Amino acid sequence: MHWQHCQTLNKKRKISKMETAGPGAEIELLERVLLRLGNADTDEKLETTVGKFLTPVILKINSPDNVVRTKVVEVLTHIKRRVTSRGQVQIPVEALLDQYAAPDSTTFLKNFAIIFISMGFPRLPLETQAALAAKIVGCESKMENYQDKLFTLLLPILSDMKIPDDPAQRAELLKLKDKPAIRASFLSLLQDVLLLPYGITQEQDVPPGLSPYSFKRVIANNWRAEELEKIKKGIVRFLCASVFSDNEIFVLLVVASADTRFSVATPAIAELSKLCTMLDFNNPAVTSALYTLFIGQQNPITERQTRPCCARVRQKLLQYLIKCRGKSINVGKGLQVIFDGLFGTNTNQKCKVLALQFVELVLKDGPREVVSKVSKVILTGITKVIGRDSVEPNDVQNAAYSALAQHARSFPQDVSQDLKLVLGYFNNLANCEANLHSSIREALVSMAPAFAWKTKTKSDAMDVDGDPSEVHLDGQQHLLLAMLLDNAESKIQIVQNVTSVFLTSCYPEFYAPARYLLLLIAGERNSLRENVTTYLYGTSKKDHVNYSMLTSIDQTVKHDTESISDFNHLSMEQRRVVLPSFPVLMAHVHDMSNKRLKKSTSCVVVGRTKLPYTLEVYEEILDYLRLCLWYSAGVVAAPGDEKYTRELRNYIKTNYDEEETNALHQYMQFVQRGVEAKRTESSLLCLYDLLNAAPELFASKQLHLLEPLSNSLKDVSEVMRINVAQVYGILWAYGMQDDKFDQEVKDCLSNLPQRTLEHKHGWLLVLGHAFNRKIEHLNEQKIRKDYGQWTEFINAVKVIAKMLCDTRWLLVSAAVKCTSMIGKSVEIPNVQVEIQVQCSNNDDDDDEELAEYKSIEASTKMIIFGVVFQLLRSTSARQKIREEAAKCLGYLAIGDGAHFTKRNLDKFLTLAKVQKDAALNIAISEAIVITLCGYDVNRGPPSETFQNIHCSDVDFEQFLTALIRLVTEPNPQSRQAISVWLLAVVKHCSNRPAVLGKKQLLQFAFTELLSDDSEFVQDVASRGLGLVYALSDSNSQTDLANSLLDQLIGGKRQVNQVSGDTELFAEGMLGKTPTGGNITTYKELCSLASDLNQPDMIYQFMQLANHNAAWTSKLGAAFGLKTLSAESRQKMQPYLGKIIPRLYRYKYDPTPKIQNSMISIWDTIVIDSKEITEQYYWEILRELLDNLTCTEWRVRIACCLAVRDLLKRPNGLRLRTEEQLPIVASTAVTNSPRRVTPETMEVDELPEPELRELWYQLFRVMDDIHEGTRMTAHGTAAFLGKLCVLASSLEHGKSGTAVAASILPYLLEVGVGHKVADIRKVSIKTISDMIDSSGALIAPHLATLIPCLLRATGELENTKLSYVSTRLGADNEAQEAVDSLRAEAAKSHHTMETINKCVRFIDYQVLERMTPELLELIKTSINLGTKIGCAHFVCLISIRLGKEMTPLVGKYLGACFSGLKDRNITVRKYNASAIGHLVGLAKEQSIKNLFGKLDDLYMEQPTNRSIPLTIQSINKRHHELLKDYMDCMLPLIFFGMHEEQTEENKANIELWKDLWNDISPGDAGIRLNLHVIIPKLESSLTDASWSRKAQAANVIQNIATRLSSSLEEADRVRLIKLLLSGLQGRTFEGKERLLQALAALCKNLDRQHDICGNIIEAAMREARKQEPLYRTMALPALGDILDVLEADRFEEVYDMIWYLLEKKELRSADSDDDDEPSSSTAKKELTADERNKKAQTLNKLKEVVWETLGKSWPKHAIITQHRYQLFFAENCTSILSESTRPVQVSLLAALTKYVERLYIFEETAKLPEMPVERKNLEKKPKTDAPPPLQTREAIVQKICSDVLAAVTLAAGVPHTGLKKEALNIVLMLIKRLSPKRDQTTLNLLKQNFEMNLKVSTRLRTRGSLSHQGYRGKT
Repeated sequence: MHWQHCQTLNKKRKISKMETAGPGAEIELLERVLLRLGNADTDEKLETTVGKFLTPVILKINSPDNVVRTKVVEVLTHIKRRVTSRGQVQIPVEALLDQYAAPDSTTFLKNFAIIFISMGFPRLPLETQAALAAKIVGCESKMENYQDKLFTLLLPILSDMKIPDDPAQRAELLKLKDKPAIRASFLSLLQDVLLLPYGITQEQDVPPGLSPYSFKRVIANNWRAEELEKIKKGIVRFLCASVFSDNEIFVLLVVASADTRFSVATPAIAELSKLCTMLDFNNPAVTSALYTLFIGQQNPITERQTRPCCARVRQKLLQYLIKCRGKSINVGKGLQVIFDGLFGTNTNQKCKVLALQFVELVLKDGPREVVSKVSKVILTGITKVIGRDSVEPNDVQNAAYSALAQHARSFPQDVSQDLKLVLGYFNNLANCEANLHSSIREALVSMAPAFAWKTKTKSDAMDVDGDPSEVHLDGQQHLLLAMLLDNAESKIQIVQNVTSVFLTSCYPEFYAPARYLLLLIAGERNSLRENVTTYLYGTSKKDHVNYSMLTSIDQTVKHDTESISDFNHLSMEQRRVVLPSFPVLMAHVHDMSNKRLKKSTSCVVVGRTKLPYTLEVYEEILDYLRLCLWYSAGVVAAPGDEKYTRELRNYIKTNYDEEETNALHQYMQFVQRGVEAKRTESSLLCLYDLLNAAPELFASKQLHLLEPLSNSLKDVSEVMRINVAQVYGILWAYGMQDDKFDQEVKDCLSNLPQRTLEHKHGWLLVLGHAFNRKIEHLNEQKIRKDYGQWTEFINAVKVIAKMLCDTRWLLVSAAVKCTSMIGKSVEIPNVQVEIQVQCSNNDDDDDEELAEYKSIEASTKMIIFGVVFQLLRSTSARQKIREEAAKCLGYLAIGDGAHFTKRNLDKFLTLAKVQKDAALNIAISEAIVITLCGYDVNRGPPSETFQNIHCSDVDFEQFLTALIRLVTEPNPQSRQAISVWLLAVVKHCSNRPAVLGKKQLLQFAFTELLSDDSEFVQDVASRGLGLVYALSDSNSQTDLANSLLDQLIGGKRQVNQVSGDTELFAEGMLGKTPTGGNITTYKELCSLASDLNQPDMIYQFMQLANHNAAWTSKLGAAFGLKTLSAESRQKMQPYLGKIIPRLYRYKYDPTPKIQNSMISIWDTIVIDSKEITEQYYWEILRELLDNLTCTEWRVRIACCLAVRDLLKRPNGLRLRTEEQLPIVASTAVTNSPRRVTPETMEVDELPEPELRELWYQLFRVMDDIHEGTRMTAHGTAAFLGKLCVLASSLEHGKSGTAVAASILPYLLEVGVGHKVADIRKVSIKTISDMIDSSGALIAPHLATLIPCLLRATGELENTKLSYVSTRLGADNEAQEAVDSLRAEAAKSHHTMETINKCVRFIDYQVLERMTPELLELIKTSINLGTKIGCAHFVCLISIRLGKEMTPLVGKYLGACFSGLKDRNITVRKYNASAIGHLVGLAKEQSIKNLFGKLDDLYMEQPTNRSIPLTIQSINKRHHELLKDYMDCMLPLIFFGMHEEQTEENKANIELWKDLWNDISPGDAGIRLNLHVIIPKLESSLTDASWSRKAQAANVIQNIATRLSSSLEEADRVRLIKLLLSGLQGRTFEGKERLLQALAALCKNLDRQHDICGNIIEAAMREARKQEPLYRTMALPALGDILDVLEADRFEEVYDMIWYLLEKKELRSADSDDDDEPSSSTAKKELTADERNKKAQTLNKLKEVVWETLGKSWPKHAIITQHRYQLFFAENCTSILSESTRPVQVSLLAALTKYVERLYIFEETAKLPEMPVERKNLEKKPKTDAPPPLQTREAIVQKICSDVLAAVTLAAGVPHTGLKKEALNIVLMLIKRLSPKRDQTTLNLLKQNFEMNLKVSTRLRTRGSLSHQGYRGKT
């Protein structure tokens, strides 16, 4: 600092001198500066001089003297030239920047300053550049060219600039907050760089998206593609660092996301995905730049005009333009975007699709006033893209049709003015590909409302003078209808579908032509029938039509908007339907059918009748015409209802005329044609309607139909026969004269016995209908006739009576119906009839066929009443017949009340306990009321004054009293029957005095029935209460309502007494007792408990019974209330506060029946469900909270489900904080005994007490004993967690903080550590999601949370993966792969994600608190997920805290080190990584201890891969640190890489080698660190482990091999001594490695060294060991040592190993006796494999022996050579032929060594003066020795002869190796003999070679011939 201060003072003094002095002085000073610069002969001096004088010199550029300025330029030029060539010289950039930014700096000064700034800034260190970034950006605000140069300096460092963690510091990184202009300019430059394509040059055109000016300023840098990519990556990184606001970086990130390089686009896309959730796309400031970039920017200055961007960028821009909403939709620019995207040059297929989606947005959400002005232009653009001539791909056309659909919805007036559009698109739909169908359909369907009739002719519909059924269409709609007519019968389904939509949307419901076309579609296309039926009838199925919602246009007096104008209602819900006028529809159908009949192609021939439509279409038209006829007649009911036949009759009589133009006449002809073609249900019902209503008009004219109808009387369908019979009967009765009628009846009766069963059934029904209609006809004509004298009638009655007793149910059914029809018309004649009855009284139905019958004679009335009542009572009769029998009894009382009324009433009462079917009871109730009233209640009373004289008020009162008395019967069948009967009596006989007088009794009766267990009885009773309520006065009504409310709220009911025979359960509900009886009584329940040997079981049964009673009571009250609530809703208002919460809970009962009932009640009471729920929200929540832990599991489940639904609000959780309400409700209920809160929960002090209590209660229920309850509570808790996360976000301000404060502490204290796994899981998931929004609140609880999360990571692991890992235990590789997957899954688990979010809130104090538990978890956890999570967390926290956690690192190192010993490889790997992170933060002693422990661990577990992984992790993260501790780790690494390699440890060894190459590669590394490696070897060689010794020997051998001669003599001797000491002792596995290392060390050893003798002795000692395998490796080492040291030990070696060549087999290793007596026995005991193995070992041993003999042949020991030379050669030759091939090869190699080293071959060789001796003859072949050779030549001749003999023998063997070695011997002989010119020997050698060559040629030729012969044979 002092030096800088002095430097500054010197500068100021010089500047002041220069300012005060004149030009001369200034020039002199500048000359001195120039001289100083010239004297700067080094970079350091130049840098000092420049740093001192550059800024003062530049400052003098402002001098007024021209001479001075010229000199300044000269000095600056010199500086620039010098500095440019010296890249390491630093320039004072910061001082230059300060000078540049000074207020008084001139342009000339800035010009020079910026030159040196641009030169010096890139030379600065990165940290300095980052520190000066703010000055670089902010120092220029006016001159753009200078500004661009300065900005460009920053671009290369953006990728490496360190970004502060603090958001506030990030925002102030460039200090541009108060400089918006500079900020905008900088971002503009960044955008230009991002838009710059790769590889572009200055000579090319301006790229898209840039202006000429922009292109010039960015292309001037001449970046290569790779440099530009790096700069763009840096820009994206910088933009993502929150230095600028989201709005500012949005467009730049969009541009970057479109980059062609993934390294640039991928991070931009990731950041955009986060950014878009926070941007306000309603703000024009956010989106305006998107438009500008897309279409370019127009500027008066040509250089500044921006070109539109490229298609790739446009594609991205459009993706975000379609997110615009509200004011951000700029219609003007949007129009340019649309047309450029569709038809511009810079576009592609994806752009077009997105542009069309943008069209949809503009049309839908754009400002309507503005869009309406350009909508037609947009429509024109859309239509150009689509059509048959379009060349656009299908996805573009699909998007265009979708846009067209939106256009039609938004601006229908544009579409409605051009019908050609619709016509064209219909043609497209018919002819296009299937891929376009759905989009074209959508477009057409959207166009349909534009042509709707209501928008054009509503005023016409309101015209009072016109016919309401008339519809006035304009010409365009007529054309549309014609087009729809063509398409209605299209063969393409989707065309018909769209046609149906147009027909229902564009025309009124009552417009006949449109309905006609819909009927055609419904009949032709089954798939569209349901939809069309919905439009026609208001529901998708005809049998579900709600006839009360239908109305005819003919009956509509006032055409309000609902009935006429608002017909275009396409909802599938039940709606009101306006039917067309019958005359209008019939006239249209008549015209269209006549036109079709004239065209043969449109007709269908059925039988002999030509139909204009297919049968399906014909039936559809008939059904709809029938409905329209009835409703035009004024009937509002189902067609065919007998009650309204009179209205239809009047309509027909009024409007019928036999003219062709008459609608009814046309209808009759239409129906008649259908019946003639084929008798169908529709055509027969239509015909019956006409004949039934006006038989006198139609019957006589339709007699020609009798023939086709008679054929259908034997149809197999019973329904067909019934329909035909009723028509047939009317035709007979009204179409024939009396005599003709009698004749037909007579013929029918006579032919009846001969007909088939079905035919009999049909004709019987004809008789019944005929007489019924005939008698009615006679009564209408008021003709009195004596039916007792009518023969045909009496005969018919007799036949019917006989048929009643028939055994065939079909005939019995027909007879019962006939009896009903005749009986209600006239008194049946009481005549005698002979019938057949069973002889026996056996009631067993199974013996019916075997029973005997007898004939008896009885009166018809007695037979009819007895048989019909018996049918009603019989359980064997069919259900339908029993119902018909019940009605028959009622009808008999109409015709003959005097005889049947009293009998019926008495008999009906006896049936109360017998009947069990509800339908049958309803039929009996109908018969009862018919009997009581005396007329058919279905048709109504004959007259208003009608009185039933056969049932007086007294009789009625007696019967009613009897019914009421039966109410108290406990029998369930009786209660069901009485409830139905009472309801029918009250409904139909309400005007009787007895009913009015017994209202109180009836009320009590129905209330009693209301508590029945049967839901049907409850429903019936509720309806009865409604009727009684309607008959009661106001006081009675109030009492009734109060009693029902009490029952609903409190579940009150009268408790029935339980006796031994009381039935608690319906039959079959529980099962069977062991004896087989039904469990229906209390006594049987007791016996069942006894049989189970569980006496206490009865209590469970009783509890269940009480539960059922309670619920059925509530259900019963519910049904009653449902009836009453609509009438007395106002009276219930005081109770709603109690009813609504309770009902809301009941709605979610898990029992479906109860749930459906309660929902029905809720819908009845509550008009607006959402409004009521909001109104009573807190009351409902309190009800649910109080019952969440109810004792009944059904209630608990219901509460859980109800809570879930209650919380589903559009606005999220409802909070008291938002409503600013006092917490009154919760405080009020605090004293309630049901209120349960934890002791630590101070609810009333919390901002959201209900929320906390809800979590508490849900946790309790999640620990429920009932599984279903637990699952439901879990789902509710998970949903509540999601809501709490949303509610606690930062967007909600104080309310979010309140939610977090209310629930976070509880979740942390209770949920995270809960014993139930599901509770922990939900709590952790909720906390994880809340951390982002409420992270600060969680900091105090992290010490508890983190261990819990880590523990949960293991507990929540996928059990299947764990199972697979365990099963793969035998396969280490597979198990490691699975465990790696498990580890990755654990790291990506939501618990670990939560930990990742929590890390930023952890400081040293928090870590210190959690350390004990964390360490315990690391050491003791057994779950893999937890172990992985702990190791990963250690890595995260070490990165987070850095050096701050140094005091704790030692503990964590110890814990992670224990993880290195884990059994699982993956766990060890992750702990190794954790240690790698921690080492950089540890103390020195801790690091040393760690390395020591790693060394010890390796000695214990050498195969543990975690040790090299740990070192690798340390090296990866703290390479420099590892260099400081090289002495600790290098020996271990070097030692580890020399382990004996196997398949298991191969990867480990490779890892050790990689580490060595990374840390200290090459031989120099070994040499430099030998001083620490040798101590490691010393300890290893003295170790007790054999493998460790062998590994140390491998190390020594490698050192000797790689260092070779560079190994110091002292180190070599030291290593030799280590090996010699290691060789002492017994043989062990791997000991041969020591010998091999010893041999390697001897290679460069001084042969005169004292230790050589010790080496040879040790090697000789080891070579004498008898273990065969060891000896095979010891002998080569001995040979190498003797060879290298050139020692003469041949005689000893020879004596030691020669005998091995004579061995035929190996003995046991420990035997020294050659002639072991047990060898033959042992041989026999050996297996073949063992013998083979021993033989191979022996052969190998022999090979080694020859190899050793060859190497040990002394080179300089002449005496030894002389003594053994002849013997060696002779024996080699003799043994060669007896040896195996490998031994022969080794022998010849030894001979080669022998020849090479033989002294006798030397020219100067002389024989030594000593005789040839033979020692150890006892170990050699004992043969007579030849006389010794005395001359050198003789010896050479003898040796050559022996050697050549061996060569000759080898040459004759077809073995390549032998031939090669033989040639080597020959070459060596030539080499040795050539110098002395021994011609004799050479000639011998030549002859031998030629002979061997011939032999080899002959062998080769023979082999070739044999091969050819073999091929020939083949």
